[in-house]
Amino acid sequence: MTTYLGLDLGTSVLKATVIDDGGQIIAGSAKEISIHSPKTGYAEESVSGWWKTFCELLNEINSQTPLKNIKGVGLSGQMHGLVCYDKTGKVLRPAIIWADKRSTNEVESIGKTIGFPKMYGITGNPIFTGFMLPSLLWLKKNEKKTYGRLAKVSSPKDFIAFKLTGALKSEPTDALATGCFDYKKNCWSGEIIKKAGLKESLFPEIMKTSKPYGKISRTNAKETGLPGGIPVFGGSDQSMAAMGCGLVKKGDSLLAISTGGQFLVVTGKGIVDPKRRLHTLNHALEGISISMGATLSAGLSLKWFKSSIMQQLDTSYDTFIKGIDRVPVGSEDLIYLPFLAGERTPYFNPHLKGGFIGQSLTHTNLHFIRAIMEGVAFSFRDCLESFKDLKIPVKKIILSGGGSKNATWRQILTDVLNVPTEMINVDDHSPFGAAVYAKFAQEGFSKLPTFYKKVLKTRHKLNPDKENVKKYEQIFRQYKKHARYLNEAFSG
Repeated sequence: MTTYLGLDLGTSVLKATVIDDGGQIIAGSAKEISIHSPKTGYAEESVSGWWKTFCELLNEINSQTPLKNIKGVGLSGQMHGLVCYDKTGKVLRPAIIWADKRSTNEVESIGKTIGFPKMYGITGNPIFTGFMLPSLLWLKKNEKKTYGRLAKVSSPKDFIAFKLTGALKSEPTDALATGCFDYKKNCWSGEIIKKAGLKESLFPEIMKTSKPYGKISRTNAKETGLPGGIPVFGGSDQSMAAMGCGLVKKGDSLLAISTGGQFLVVTGKGIVDPKRRLHTLNHALEGISISMGATLSAGLSLKWFKSSIMQQLDTSYDTFIKGIDRVPVGSEDLIYLPFLAGERTPYFNPHLKGGFIGQSLTHTNLHFIRAIMEGVAFSFRDCLESFKDLKIPVKKIILSGGGSKNATWRQILTDVLNVPTEMINVDDHSPFGAAVYAKFAQEGFSKLPTFYKKVLKTRHKLNPDKENVKKYEQIFRQYKKHARYLNEAFSG
């Protein structure tokens, strides 16, 4: 049997999926990884911990299906983060990941020295704390000894590729998320790097996403159990999620409700938002791109309310939200603004604060829960409005992530967005997409449409409720007024 391995280095979970030659999932496993916060606002992860967890996952996979049958490895990984190496390839410190907030001053400095409009024009992306560029500038200023030994940097998943193949490289889907990459020229931006006071030699060689990093070395074949000599491919988590959902045509869309929320739409190359509300991402397939709206506190909002406010840490989510169907559309005038950790689309304001508006004595915990679900949906509606403003079509939306498993939340999203939604028969899109990519990068991507038609099936399909759509249109206008006020009030 010929098989392919997909590995996803997420923020809190590392996942592995194995597919057979026909695209059926025959093995899978997941293990949690820890985020460390040595100081308030810091978010770091152990790079050696990633590798140790990866090897443990492979042992579990081998008990389900023989690793010796794997003919290719696809990597998917969290974007924006910073891994630091010395001249021997040794990792110098824990990785600084996307959730890190320490580089606020560096972001402001980038705005002054380079200019945010200029940055966006080159990279197609706003710059935010936790991105590689400001994290690297923070390191240069605050950890001078470490910076003095620094020889190379990489994104998180590139470290796993380095461990497997011995080749420290990167590719456009991850590189574009660093703040240092030229979207139009498809290379590191010498202009940004020079103005930031950095050396271009720090950044790894860029190859096409469709080209392998290399082949698994004999040493790592022994350590991991994977066959030596098989190729390793890789891409960002969002590009591989697109591959895992079959998002390869313009207008194909994915909305993920996890800790944060992402709204992806496949577009043609060259579309950059002049109002700087969206992320411009490279697709793993050449010739197309992804526009992404992002909300920072999607599932996090419900987790915060359940654990911190209601103090129900051990209560299951199914039990916690039981009964929300009895709460009418609009939560009886209670509106939630989901800005617990600042916000990206459309405000890109790290100082933005959230809140509830319209509380009264009639409201119960169930009203607050439904209001949270509606508020997160309104945040995604803000993303949709940005797409519409750029005339980017959104035909139908595939839902994913933990939040999409709740039928009520799915219907709220469908009604607020007024677009048909569906769920498919694949849950872990990124590792599945990485496995698919490992297969077709070797066989040729022309066969993908036939493969998707055979493998991907609709599991739940929803259409907007016309009456609810009308009600949510009015509530969304109120939401926007409150959101704009808060954005002005907490402008930093």
